[in-house]
Amino acid sequence: MKRFWLLVAFFITSFCLIPQVQAKTVTLQQLIDQTPDGGVLHLKGKKYKENVTIRKSITIKGSNQTVIESNTQETAIKIEGTNKVNIENLTIQHAHLGIVAKNVQHFQIKDVTLINNWGGIQLYNSKNVMLRNLSIKGIHGHYSNKGNGIALFNSENVIATHNHIDHVQDGIYVENVNGIKLVANKIQNGRYSIHFMFVKNSQASNNTFNRNVTGIMLMMSENAILSTNKIMNQNGLNASGMTLFQSKNIKSVENIFQSNRTAISAQNLTNSKIVKNTFLMNQTAVELIRSNKKNSVRENDFVGNIVNLRSDGTTSNIARNYYDDYAGIDVNDDGIGDQTYVALQSFGQWMVRQPPYQYFIESPSVVLLNEMDRQTNVIEKVQLVDQTPMMHSAINMQQESTVSVGKVMIGLALIFSILWFWRKEIQR
Repeated sequence: MKRFWLLVAFFITSFCLIPQVQAKTVTLQQLIDQTPDGGVLHLKGKKYKENVTIRKSITIKGSNQTVIESNTQETAIKIEGTNKVNIENLTIQHAHLGIVAKNVQHFQIKDVTLINNWGGIQLYNSKNVMLRNLSIKGIHGHYSNKGNGIALFNSENVIATHNHIDHVQDGIYVENVNGIKLVANKIQNGRYSIHFMFVKNSQASNNTFNRNVTGIMLMMSENAILSTNKIMNQNGLNASGMTLFQSKNIKSVENIFQSNRTAISAQNLTNSKIVKNTFLMNQTAVELIRSNKKNSVRENDFVGNIVNLRSDGTTSNIARNYYDDYAGIDVNDDGIGDQTYVALQSFGQWMVRQPPYQYFIESPSVVLLNEMDRQTNVIEKVQLVDQTPMMHSAINMQQESTVSVGKVMIGLALIFSILWFWRKEIQR
């Protein structure tokens, strides 16, 4: 018995003296370093509280619960001098910047959420980049104290699509980039939704910009197509739906501008087109400053605006637009008014400068002033004159025509089908 207790004491003492080996926690940086070049790293649904650097080709895939949180309030993920990096399906939070990439090619960020960071994503000297389905929401406070949602510098061939950006300074800031497409993004509650500086060959289409200071700020750029965007409620002090400054070969096509202080402010613009846009309930629809004669404002709809067109005295090619305040007639029924439309509205100009004047908009004195404008504007031949004003919306007429053709084709198909079945019945 004594021997038994001696053995028990021996084993207990030995167990206590043997150092216990604890499982060592593997860091996210170690996981990245251990992944082979070109490999795929699948992350667990957990929080990684650290900052990491990537210098290899790698695909990092998180789960719905994967969170990377900066532990120093600096950049959470740095990517430097590599090719073929994909980051998917994770959340980055509480960092100064979420992701910074430099000298990277074939780079994709997809299904990533960035919240409570000073700024979202910055890219420098990169090429062939895809930014898709990102959700970026900045910190609380005024936009002047925040960074940009996405910032791109000195890069080529960038696509940003289906991203939702909220409460940042500029939604997408683009500087010295050649070839960028911004498609189906939603950006709101910031300074500029899109800010172009020294950009060539750009496209922004099917985006929605709401409650910013300016929807699109385009400066010193060339060869841009801005089409089918919805630009609404940029109506604060000095706000605009689209400001086009000192640029050339810019096309604004088939956009909807609604409830903006100034829908389009074109300043020192050259060889550009404002075509088939809808201007609805803006204070000023189109403002032309130091305008070039080769610029054209054609086939647009102006409905419910306080001022449709105004300028500093310079001229542009204005033709075939529809104006809801046009008072002319169409004797030969060709769809074009027989009298010119002159957009010199004294009261409207005053009301834009002094908003309280809007309370007198239908007063007898204002009605008389508007009529005096119509009579005196008849002699105006150059400034803000549309020689061929449309009697009906060209945009709606085109849509109705398309619908009518479709209905005719369907009707003919039904008729031929009925005739075919009828003939079959007779043959029986």
